[in-house]
Amino acid sequence: MQSGQLQRRLGLTSAISITVGAVIGSGIFLKPLAVAQALPSEAWIHALWVGLGLVCLFGAFAYAELGAMLPEAGGQYSFLREGWGRGVGFLYGWTFFWVINAGTIAALSLGFAENLLPAFGVDMAAEEQAPFWLRIVPVAMILVLAVVNHFGVALGALVQNLSTFAKVGALGLIIVGGGLALEGVVPATAAPAAHAATSLTSAGLVAAFMGIFWAYEGWYQMPFNAAELKRPERNLPLGLIGGMVILIAVYLFVNVVYLRVVPFEEMQAMPKGTPSTHVATLTVARVFSPAVAAYLTVFIAISIFGAANPNMLSSPRAFYAMGKDGLVPRALERVSPRWGTPTTAIWVQAVAGVLLVLFLRTFGDVTEFVVFAAFLFYAMTVAAVYRLRRSRPHAERPYRCTGYPFTPALFILVSVAFVLATLQDEAGRKNALKGLAIIAAGLPYYWWWTRRAASRLAA
Repeated sequence: MQSGQLQRRLGLTSAISITVGAVIGSGIFLKPLAVAQALPSEAWIHALWVGLGLVCLFGAFAYAELGAMLPEAGGQYSFLREGWGRGVGFLYGWTFFWVINAGTIAALSLGFAENLLPAFGVDMAAEEQAPFWLRIVPVAMILVLAVVNHFGVALGALVQNLSTFAKVGALGLIIVGGGLALEGVVPATAAPAAHAATSLTSAGLVAAFMGIFWAYEGWYQMPFNAAELKRPERNLPLGLIGGMVILIAVYLFVNVVYLRVVPFEEMQAMPKGTPSTHVATLTVARVFSPAVAAYLTVFIAISIFGAANPNMLSSPRAFYAMGKDGLVPRALERVSPRWGTPTTAIWVQAVAGVLLVLFLRTFGDVTEFVVFAAFLFYAMTVAAVYRLRRSRPHAERPYRCTGYPFTPALFILVSVAFVLATLQDEAGRKNALKGLAIIAAGLPYYWWWTRRAASRLAA
C-alpha cells in the first residue's frame, strides 16, 4: 500500500494552541476543590499552582532543546530512544499506548459525556446503574476526533485553534468578571469538614500534586508534531514555552477568582461527596448568574473535547515513529498519500480508547494512573538532555535549555520525589503499582518482538 509523507503545515499559532489546548480540559474545573481540601491555607494553594506550573515549564525548557535538536515525528518517544536506547523508547511507547494516551482519551471522553448529558435531561443516576448514553456519547466523541484528524493535520489544527481560543476566552471572562463584579465574599464561619486538611501533611501534598499535575497534563504533546511544524527549530521552543507561560498565568488568575468568590474557608467546609465542579459552578453563578452557571457543564464538555483533540492530532505520531523503527507493526508507519496523516496509527489509538470506554466501568482513578506513569518517563526524558550533551556535544541545538543545568535538575528532583511519595502514599499506591505492572508487561513483549525481528533478518 502506498504511503505518503508527513507535511509541514503547522505554524507558531498552532504550536501554542496545541500546548494550551492539550492542557486546559477538565482539571481547572474539577480539581480546585480537591486541592483546597488537601492543603491548610490559601497561600499553599497559590504556591503549588504556580510552583508546579513552573516545574512543568522547566520540563518544557528541556523538551524544547530536544525537540529543536530532533525535529522529527515521535516527540517524547524519539527523545527517549536517542537518549537511552530503543528499549527505553519502546517501553515508553508501550506505556503511552496502554496507559497515558488511551487512558486519557477514555477518561476525557467519559468526562465529556458526564458534563454534556445532563444538559439534555439524561438521568445520570440511571446511567450509572445501566450505562447507555454514557457509552454511546464517549465512543462517538472518540470517533469524531479520529475522523477529523484522519482528514489532514490542518483540519485537526483548525479544530484545536478554535477550541483553544474559545476556552481561553471564556476563562478570561471569568477572570475579568470575578475581578470587576465583586468585592469578595465574606468567608463562611463553618468549621472545616472532617476530611479537609488543617495542617500540611504528606498525604495532602500527594493529593494536591496529583490534582494540579493532572490539570497541567498534556504540556508535552506538541513535540509529537515536530515533523509537521514549519520552522521547528523556532516554532517548537516558542510553542512549548509560550504555551506554558500562558497556562501558568491563566491558572493563577482563575484560582485567584475562585478563592475570591468562593473563599477558602467555604471550600474547606464543603462536605464529602460535593460535586467536583461545585467551586466552578458557584463562581460562575455569583459572578454572572445561576442561569449562566447552569450552562457551565456544557462549556466544560466543550473544553474537554478540545483537550482530547491533541490525543489524536499529536500522540499517534509516536506510534508512527515506532513503526518506522520496526518496534511495532509496520502498518502504523503508513501515512495517507492524500491527507498526509498517519491514518492507521490514529485509528488504532481510537480503537484502544473505545475499548477502554466499553469494557471498563469506571475512570475515577485514571488521573492518578496516568500522572504517575507519565512522570516516570518525564524524568527520564529531561535527564536525556544531560546524556545527549555528553554523547553528542557537537550536535546542532537551535535552542538550548534555559537555566541548564539547574532547571532540568529541579524538574527531575520534583518528579522523582513525586513518584516515590505516590508509592509510599496508601491512597495512591494501588494505581501507581498498576502503572508499574503495565510498564513491566512491555518487557516480555519487547523481548519477543526483537527476537522475532532478528530471526526474520537472519532468514
